[in-house]
Amino acid sequence: MRVLIVKTSSLGDLIHTFPAINDAVTALPGTEFHWLVEEAFVQVPGWHPAVSKTLPIGLRRWRRNWRTAWKKGQIRQFRETLRQDEYDLVIDAQGLLKSALPARLARGPVAGYDRHSLREPLASLFYRQRHAVSRRLHAVERIRRLFALALDYPLPATPPESGLQTARGERERSLVFLHSTTWPSKHWPLPWWRELTGLATQAGYRVLFPWYEPEERLRAEEIISRAGAGELMPRMDLNGLKDQLERTSG
Repeated sequence: MRVLIVKTSSLGDLIHTFPAINDAVTALPGTEFHWLVEEAFVQVPGWHPAVSKTLPIGLRRWRRNWRTAWKKGQIRQFRETLRQDEYDLVIDAQGLLKSALPARLARGPVAGYDRHSLREPLASLFYRQRHAVSRRLHAVERIRRLFALALDYPLPATPPESGLQTARGERERSLVFLHSTTWPSKHWPLPWWRELTGLATQAGYRVLFPWYEPEERLRAEEIISRAGAGELMPRMDLNGLKDQLERTSG
């Protein structure tokens, strides 16, 4: 069986999907997963061993200038790439119009949440299968239930497992503070980061601040300056961040 997961962003939401994949490969051995994801996070799906192919989509880039993306053939090229494979099922685990539309373009029946389970109910119009999953549940549990319903296996009673292989070796007594987010409105206030950094340092932890974009570096430096503690990590991509997290102990 070949399944396409549509979960485009962001980092935390992608990680929340891993336990559902692990449930599925345990219940249905041999299932092959492909994953449609925002191009900025294209490294992340490959962290799970059951994901054999990652398909990038440039929604964030295209929405800045749809006309240019259309004229340059970027959207047509994406559609051709998306339709190269045929799927037994396409699961829209994002549940938004921006994910439902490309999910419908793929070659395969689409499953997703029903209209009462979605923040954007119109997305359910693009699905062949619609499943009721309470919005009150944690995101990990919602996606686990959606996969179980869509792929028709019993929801495991066991706690969620990511299925990831963690690095072996000595771990550091350190904490990585993920201080950045896509939307400025979601940023934690700097005084709170300062206080948390101080508390962690007093508890004996080495506090590390990752960055990739210049504005993320400036934000990290501001927190470190205010707290009088913490370390700025070298610039690294998501794979580098994953390696650091695997060496970190809490």
